[in-house]
Amino acid sequence: MKIVKRILVFLVALVAGFAVVGFFLPARYHVERSTTVSAPPEKVFAIASDFRTWEDWTAWNLKMDPTMKRTFAGPATGVGAAVSWDGQKSGQGEMKLTQVTAPTEFTYDLAYEHGQFKSVGTMRFEASGNGTTVVWTDDGDMGGNPFYRWMGLAMDKFIGPDFAKGLEGLKALAERK
Repeated sequence: MKIVKRILVFLVALVAGFAVVGFFLPARYHVERSTTVSAPPEKVFAIASDFRTWEDWTAWNLKMDPTMKRTFAGPATGVGAAVSWDGQKSGQGEMKLTQVTAPTEFTYDLAYEHGQFKSVGTMRFEASGNGTTVVWTDDGDMGGNPFYRWMGLAMDKFIGPDFAKGLEGLKALAERK
């Protein structure tokens, strides 16, 4: 009986320690990936800033989640353009363009899982030699929840590879057209 009690005390102490340390972790996270595309900024920007084309180049597409349903709202491009989705693997979310400076940058608000997780994404397009350097970022706040803060430490590993895969797809699409 003493061994069970010691194990329980140890487990409670471990969870409590995990939570306490979580309070001291940063609430904010930043993810960033970039690539260079052999196409002018105007062309790359036009593809990336239209949510209707994201199926063609991002990692978050029907190949990843065949159950995903997308709904577009607002204008096709520009401030107010929006997309929402729902799928078994992709979860539920929505993005809306909030700032657009064609052809150099756009910013979107992302709300995931019914607004439980929010972040701000930006894509910048800089002329670079005969092409365009594209920088894709995501910045979020995990709030005061210590367990979410632990998750924030891993956000680069969670979505960074999807950003890299998306940029490869954007590069291939822009260079092909």
